[in-house]
Amino acid sequence: MTNIPAVALIALASLVSTARGLSTTAPPVGDATASAVAGARRLGRSDLVVSEACLGTMTFGVQNDRSDAFAQLDLARSRGVNFIDTAELYPVPLTAPKWRAGATEEILGEYVESVGG
Repeated sequence: MTNIPAVALIALASLVSTARGLSTTAPPVGDATASAVAGARRLGRSDLVVSEACLGTMTFGVQNDRSDAFAQLDLARSRGVNFIDTAELYPVPLTAPKWRAGATEEILGEYVESVGG
């Protein structure tokens, strides 16, 4: 597996800021970083470098169990993705019998801990 930064837990709202052009004020991402992170770009005006591709996690905890989620996260990391979308209402659907607030974040936290992040 390539040596890439630990998974970044960043809200989708941050991607919207980047899409609106706020990243244009930040210094460009260097070649070494761009090769380690898929389509690397700075997040807004920060020094945080994220992949252009973002892994959605809205199914983690209901439609995808911990094992499925870990496999998806491993694949994303192996492709240089370090941008993860999560939200306080995940997983969905909210009406599912197994729905529990925070289940997605718990799985992500366990994953980050397991990879040493």
